[in-house]
Amino acid sequence: MSEKQDIKPLFKEFPPVSTEAWREKLKVDLKTDDIDKKLNWHTIDGMDINAIYRDEDLDNLNFLESIPSLKSSKNNDWQINRIIETGELYKANAIAKQAIDRGAKSIEFNCSQVRKYDSLAILLDGIDMEEVALGFDKPMSYKIILNHLISYVEEKGFDKSKIVLFFNWDAMAYRLISGKYYKTFDDNIKELKALVEGAKKHFPNSKIISINGQHFHNAGATSVQELAMSLSAAVEYIHRLLDKGLLLEDVLEKLYFRMAIGSAYFVEIAKIRAMRYLWAKICTAFGAKKENHKVAFIHSISSSWNKTIYDPYVNMLRTTTETMSVALGGADMISVLPFDKSYKNENEFSSRIAQNQQILIKEEAHFDKVVDPAAGSYYIENLTNALIDNAWNLFLQIEDMGGYAEALENGFIKKEIVKSSEKQFKEAAIRKINILGTNQFPNQQENMLGEIEKELWGKKSEVELKRVSQAFEQLRLRTEKYALTHDKPKLLLISFGDVVMRKARASFMSNFFAAAAYDILEMEDEISIEEILKVTKEKKVQIIGLCSSDKEYLDFAMPLISEMKQQNSKPIIVVAAKPIGIADELSALGVDDFIYAGMDMLEILNKYSNLLMPL
Repeated sequence: MSEKQDIKPLFKEFPPVSTEAWREKLKVDLKTDDIDKKLNWHTIDGMDINAIYRDEDLDNLNFLESIPSLKSSKNNDWQINRIIETGELYKANAIAKQAIDRGAKSIEFNCSQVRKYDSLAILLDGIDMEEVALGFDKPMSYKIILNHLISYVEEKGFDKSKIVLFFNWDAMAYRLISGKYYKTFDDNIKELKALVEGAKKHFPNSKIISINGQHFHNAGATSVQELAMSLSAAVEYIHRLLDKGLLLEDVLEKLYFRMAIGSAYFVEIAKIRAMRYLWAKICTAFGAKKENHKVAFIHSISSSWNKTIYDPYVNMLRTTTETMSVALGGADMISVLPFDKSYKNENEFSSRIAQNQQILIKEEAHFDKVVDPAAGSYYIENLTNALIDNAWNLFLQIEDMGGYAEALENGFIKKEIVKSSEKQFKEAAIRKINILGTNQFPNQQENMLGEIEKELWGKKSEVELKRVSQAFEQLRLRTEKYALTHDKPKLLLISFGDVVMRKARASFMSNFFAAAAYDILEMEDEISIEEILKVTKEKKVQIIGLCSSDKEYLDFAMPLISEMKQQNSKPIIVVAAKPIGIADELSALGVDDFIYAGMDMLEILNKYSNLLMPL
């Protein structure tokens, strides 16, 4: 027998294992009869995600056979985009050229200072428009920008067919946030029609109609809401422009999506895949004939919703995994925002790190080599299907109301986003959503007050762009401001009794109060009441935290609180956990609070901050 014939298929010798066998094994390992309850994931979108997926779970996924080409390119390449914040013309030009030298293939400018042709010429000086895609945002008038671009390109002799442009024109996004349109919606559509016609004539490779799904996300919307609302907004523009006499293919060629990149790694992969399928479905329903007209162009931009001021370098980890997820999902353009963007002005260090993250993922990890690498994954395919079904149902609900513009005017869009954001704020407050460095494992020694260079919370708006961590940050900044002229509130942790329980509960309580940046002192082992009273008085302790096993609290607390009452020097007494059967007795003794998992962390910390640090 030849050597070639001796080769056996990998794993051929192992017998197949049924799904039921897997489930039985999990029951044993997890010591439960209900593994679904223990492992399955119920998302904030209302989707039920299983813990186990097998080959048979792909059988009923209809989208698998009909999904179009995920991208117009034959590989998984994407444009590395740099968004430039500053509107200063010479500074923006210098930043752009430096970013291009370092690997950026796309630049987005803040055009707020572009008034005349000469202004645009300064902005674009020295940039080869045939080699780099250029985006334009925040102008006084997109019409003026387009006219200046036509003049500039013709003067410089660039080949218009090689130039790639994109505008961030989205009147309904402006209405969503500000509560009003630039003029009237119909006036905006007339302007858009003229822009599409002008761009088609002069710049065939341009994207003019921007669908800002990122705004839904950054206001607190779920992935399902971001998908459904983005698609509905796109359909609204199509209907309006077709009514104005434009051809369907002209509208589809000029429309693109700006989607946020959230922190749920697999959900973000699936979100882009779901968007491509649903957009193709919608375009087909409109009667699009060419396959390339059914392919969504997706510009993925780092989320600001999940970024933090405290422990800001964690934001680098967040943006790295976010970029990986949308690269795997198949984004056409990616903008990684600087890790300190929430509180600092644009600076070279964080901007360079942000751009380099994409270069590493593309040039060293080679994420650009395989189209749709998630294809065939039982989990991701099912997650994609769940997003498709749920987003489509919400999309149809909006359409039944008369479309996106009507749903926006009647308050449905705002109501749904606010409902979602409030749920996430609540889950962060009880630490169901963990924010590393903020509500989980914060460093209470870290001070950020002196690092803040810009307005943190933004202007009051119709639908507010927020961050899920901001309530914790407001709490902690309050402590920092108070500490400029006073001592921070002090918590004395007293650990006693059972070694395992006291250490675990001391760690829990320390982590809890560190989120408000209180000074935390610790005493453990054999501690006398006299020692506790002495430290409390000398250090001006305002809160004492007792950490032990449930059964040991009563015997320790009774003499301690009694002595403190006699000396008329009782601070706030809190107990780690809420001991079953003796909580009422401890309260009667003088224990003020019980600190336990699942309680509203923000509520109790704000209560103590109001008490100990009066405004």
